[in-house]
Amino acid sequence: MKYSIEFLKQAHKASIFNKSKILNTNSCACFCCKEILSTTEIKEFIEEIDGKDETAICPSCGINSIIDDIFPINDPIFLEEMSKYWFE
Repeated sequence: MKYSIEFLKQAHKASIFNKSKILNTNSCACFCCKEILSTTEIKEFIEEIDGKDETAICPSCGINSIIDDIFPINDPIFLEEMSKYWFE
């Protein structure tokens, strides 16, 4: 693996309560379908029970696995490792 499990877990934590982060960056990615998106493409957010912030939903696959570009979303290895760790 190129990225540590700890780093993958840190990135995963950024996939919830992320509406504010997503809306204040230019690009994001879904680590389920591995699609890189413009943040303007993110139209759906779900309200979380504890109310910290809403969570972005991928417009392509409908999963709440969107992370912002503070992570290496343009590295296909990163998205592949995230997808494998969390979905396989």
